[in-house]
Amino acid sequence: MDIAIVGRHTKVSEDLRQKIFEKMEKIETLAPRATRADVHVVHERNPKHGNERERVEITVRGGRVVRAEASAEDRMIALDAAIQKLVEQLRKLHERKVHRHQGKTGLHSVPPAPEPAEGDERVASVEAWEGAPEGSHREIPIDGTPIVIRSKTHAAPPMTVADALDHMELVGHDFFLFHDADTGLASAVYRRRGWTYGVIHLEQSDAGVQAEEAERESA
Repeated sequence: MDIAIVGRHTKVSEDLRQKIFEKMEKIETLAPRATRADVHVVHERNPKHGNERERVEITVRGGRVVRAEASAEDRMIALDAAIQKLVEQLRKLHERKVHRHQGKTGLHSVPPAPEPAEGDERVASVEAWEGAPEGSHREIPIDGTPIVIRSKTHAAPPMTVADALDHMELVGHDFFLFHDADTGLASAVYRRRGWTYGVIHLEQSDAGVQAEEAERESA
């Protein structure tokens, strides 16, 4: 596996490079099909709070993309935390594959989970959204306000709910948008507490269909 190490707003010492190579050996064992890993070491300054932090971002490519990041005051601690996140994501993926192979109950046959109590859901962070697959993006200002919405579009093949969960775990997000291969609907899987997940399907209402038909007829 090729490993590319990049420093942003900082220099990466030879000692840190060697540590990265050593720790990535474990990732190679867990992800033998991986062909490349991009490791970014970022020095972050926060003048408002008068502190500085080190962030390590690791993206493993080859087949599926696996991504993890962590920040700490010490870059070695951040590296250890990012590696640990990668290991956990790869192990979860392996366990899910084993369960499927053994004929364990799939997501589609599981009864819907009860509605979560207030505060149960985990909201995805901006950092997680920035780690989404490559695609076109633009910023949309809201008239009369200082608010700007960042819009991002990327192409993706249809997939099953189980595959969408795998992708979500691998990139370390709390949600994942996808086209459901079984229903043909735009959908999203999201993480709840522990090992429970949720899935949302968007189905167009009759009013929306009628509006589209009327627009086509008038065109």
